[in-house]
Amino acid sequence: MAAFPSQLLLSSKHRKERILQRLFEPLGVRLFTPNGFDTDAYGTFCGETPRIEGPKQTVKEKCLAGMHFANQRQGLASEGSFGPHPSIPFLTINEEILIYIDLDQDLEIYGQSSSFDVCNQHLTYREEGQLESFLERIDFGAQGLVLKNALNHETIDKGITERSTLMERMEKHPEWHIETDLRAHLNPKRQKNIIQAAQDLIDRMHRLCPSCQHPDFSVRRYSGHLNCSWCGNPTESYAFLEFDCQHCSFQHTTKRPDRTLEDPQYCQHCNP
Repeated sequence: MAAFPSQLLLSSKHRKERILQRLFEPLGVRLFTPNGFDTDAYGTFCGETPRIEGPKQTVKEKCLAGMHFANQRQGLASEGSFGPHPSIPFLTINEEILIYIDLDQDLEIYGQSSSFDVCNQHLTYREEGQLESFLERIDFGAQGLVLKNALNHETIDKGITERSTLMERMEKHPEWHIETDLRAHLNPKRQKNIIQAAQDLIDRMHRLCPSCQHPDFSVRRYSGHLNCSWCGNPTESYAFLEFDCQHCSFQHTTKRPDRTLEDPQYCQHCNP
């Protein structure tokens, strides 16, 4: 059975080990970070360094580079992104990916989590009268801020958690733009989503293939159609979960556990 090593590298410079250690502690795992490894080279939320690849490719590259830097055969890394929901564009969604790579056991496992509960807000000098309510709303102090020049969007300072520091910087730069710091150690709501992604990763690590005992025997697809509980016609809601092992290709299909019929409100015949 695959297992995490007792000392596990986490490629991070924003203190994610403080967020995640409590999840790995019961597994007998101590997380540590590579001193001097700059994860900002793979992209920054402030925009100084753009992220070239998508989040899944970026998190893999970051993990492998950190492992090479620290001369480790196993490693963790995480990557987050913020943007409009693909089907509900007016809602911002935070997506977090955590990867575990074990070169000795040929493992590459991803944990993922998405959340609409985000703190991704901004305010400009033209809205100065709203500053106090803005700071209260974002829980300033626990939530850090980034200060930018409103005219050219250059970053002046980031990681601001003290009111005196914020006031001083704003006085020196009267045409200011402030926004919530999206880095993990200064964004409590993002921290919760990272924890959920880590729990998904741990669950996948312990979900073994019945055929070869390889971890991450997970749902890869959904199929079939639930019938409407009122009219009996098929709906668009899926009926089956399809599990795949990416190691030996063993497959297993099972009925979804939460329901056998669909509510008429989701039926195109009863509720077109």
